[in-house]
Amino acid sequence: MDYGVVYDRWRSSHCVDEATKAELAGIEDNIAEIEERFGRELGFGTGGMRGKLGAGTGRMNKYTVRRVTQAYASYLLGQAEGTSQSGVVIAYDSRRMSEEFAEEAASVLATNGIRAMVFEGIRPTPLLSFAVREIGAAGGIVITASHNPPEYNGYKVYGPDGVQLLPEAASQIAARVSGIDDYLCFSAKPAAPVERVGGDLDERYMARLIGLLEELSQEMVPRGDRERLELVYTPLHGTGCLHVPRVMADLGFSRLHVVDEQSVPDGDFPTVRLPNPEDPSSFELSIELAMSMDAQVRPAVIVATDPDCDRVGVAAWDGERYRILTGNQVGVLLADFLIESARRRGIDLEKCAIVKTIVTTEMIRAQAAREGMQVIDTLTGFKYIGERINELESNGRHFLLGLEESCGYLAGTFVRDKDGVMASALVACVAAWHLAQRHTLIDRLEELYRTYGYYYERLVSVPIDADIGGAEALDALRQEMPDYVAGFPVVEIRDYFTGWRKKRGVGVMVPIDLPRENCIQLLLARGGRLTLRPSGTEPKLKLYIAVRGGSIDKAKARADAIEATARRLLPILQDED
Repeated sequence: MDYGVVYDRWRSSHCVDEATKAELAGIEDNIAEIEERFGRELGFGTGGMRGKLGAGTGRMNKYTVRRVTQAYASYLLGQAEGTSQSGVVIAYDSRRMSEEFAEEAASVLATNGIRAMVFEGIRPTPLLSFAVREIGAAGGIVITASHNPPEYNGYKVYGPDGVQLLPEAASQIAARVSGIDDYLCFSAKPAAPVERVGGDLDERYMARLIGLLEELSQEMVPRGDRERLELVYTPLHGTGCLHVPRVMADLGFSRLHVVDEQSVPDGDFPTVRLPNPEDPSSFELSIELAMSMDAQVRPAVIVATDPDCDRVGVAAWDGERYRILTGNQVGVLLADFLIESARRRGIDLEKCAIVKTIVTTEMIRAQAAREGMQVIDTLTGFKYIGERINELESNGRHFLLGLEESCGYLAGTFVRDKDGVMASALVACVAAWHLAQRHTLIDRLEELYRTYGYYYERLVSVPIDADIGGAEALDALRQEMPDYVAGFPVVEIRDYFTGWRKKRGVGVMVPIDLPRENCIQLLLARGGRLTLRPSGTEPKLKLYIAVRGGSIDKAKARADAIEATARRLLPILQDED
């Protein structure tokens, strides 16, 4: 349908509220703005949907939330008998309109006769994953846009296992969305009142979390060592303020300093450029607080969580300054700690497994190999890691750690998504362990590099021609795969879209046992790899560069050369200013 027709339909509908109509009237002379808002529909996929707030089919608003929730309700009603009674748990974070969208979703579900349970206030995303499993719900919804700028919000859906929806289920919901045309005039007539949940689930989650962390750390981090650790924490105006300080206190980390300016939930995120712990600028206030403290008690570590508290960023003192660690480096330190913890607890390491994404550091594999442990690769997205936990448990294996390079981590199995509350406390345990040995996290990281080699990873987002798109960009690469990248021979090509991998010089095609995703990975001689995948939200290709060198300088030099070549692989890549 023509975007102008859809725009006029919204403006003239008696079902659209006056505030929305006033917003639309304000853009009536801006054709480009009308096209941007109504020339597309906000897509629903395995990550749910995410977009800018505002009126229009391509924006996050109560009408698009109603539409996708009606599709989700239709999907649920087609599932196993009893789904309506099992119901759906709904959580939301501190973003603009999050609470309103949660209430809209609950009303739609209740109108369809599905039990709707909404948290009584903001909650971290991992608590939603826990609640779905704990209650035995048919699914869950989280209203969040994770670490996006304040003008964004989003909608994520979870299955009964507490894992974000996988492609098959997401595609079924997406198909139902396209068939719903009357969402503007949705009339809420709940068959039963919307239920409120909260305190009891908080307590059950905290009990499981404290129990897990005590089990993992008791052989390595006595309470006295915890009490001596100075650390700084910032929730970046998000939901982490509810549970992270409490779990730290319960574990005995009594010297926790919270950044006051960022401790109050605020969807405007006034003190940061982006509420993203992967962004170095998000640490400015926390580093300022740490540096203001006496040099004799300078915090060993700074921890930051994103608005829905599923991601964790870390900065560590190296004796002169605070160094912001990459998600891969934090993952390496967590794996190191958990491997030693399992050994001391008498767990058979050969029956343990670490699950990571295909773009997460291969240093994890080197660490695991020394202990005879299994490492399982998944596609990008923590839902694939959560899915693998069920398989490991059914095969009698011990899930040790799940991690992704974008600062997502999970230990334990009672949550099936990355857990920033758990990871924050686990980082504190790791820091206390090394402090007792008079080491910093940086010291230990250097020791691990000397043992396994200097692994270095880099993510680069490269603009492409918006008229061509990421899918076409990778299709062009498929037509002419390079034999060399920056002088390094391409030894294997993995095409996750076709589902085949091929070793150069052998000519044998081997199937890849993973779901399909438009992603190409080139394995290079001497341990390098280049992974290319389109962004799901912007006209960009994401280039994941991973190398290994004899020193960090040599590794960075290799990465520089690979990046320069990668930018020239496709003629449609645009040069950045």
